[in-house]
Amino acid sequence: MGMNASVTKLAVLVLPIAVFATAISVATAQTAAPGNVVQRQDGMKAMANAAKSINAMFKDTSPYDAKAFKAAAETIRSHSGATLSALFDGSVTTAGSKASPSIETDRQQFDKLAKDLGIYASALSVAADRNPDTLGPGTRMQTGDAMGGGPLARKVDAARDAVAMPAEHAFHMMLQTCTSCHAKFRMEVK
Repeated sequence: MGMNASVTKLAVLVLPIAVFATAISVATAQTAAPGNVVQRQDGMKAMANAAKSINAMFKDTSPYDAKAFKAAAETIRSHSGATLSALFDGSVTTAGSKASPSIETDRQQFDKLAKDLGIYASALSVAADRNPDTLGPGTRMQTGDAMGGGPLARKVDAARDAVAMPAEHAFHMMLQTCTSCHAKFRMEVK
């Protein structure tokens, strides 16, 4: 009889935990399922935080740390390209998403921007390897470096130009890629 009482007490303790865990699993699946919205948002936040870290090092508001710089660049690289594109497969306009339906209609441009983002992030990762101690003059933008925008700027080919340009220029081109993508493919939710 003592054993049955122990089993009953155990069942009384375990059952609510199992029900709670199941409820959390169902709620999580419902939240994450619509178009990978949660994964997309988490990836965007990770990239934004990584970009802030790199920006602080370029602005000298944070000391340069090659490992942290590389880790931030790799965070952006790992969330971009095909990984980013895959999170927007299928119907992108789901509850809680700011994704524009134009992703579906202009998929080639979206995928190119996702790929370019990864190329610029890779260039920053290489720059960290090449500059273990400091962001020297060769990593900084120089007077006359065109940003790739405006009527007089030469068109930049990320795949061809990213590693050859100063790291700061690659960083600004990466930010411009983010801005271009958000302008075209992100809806403002009011």
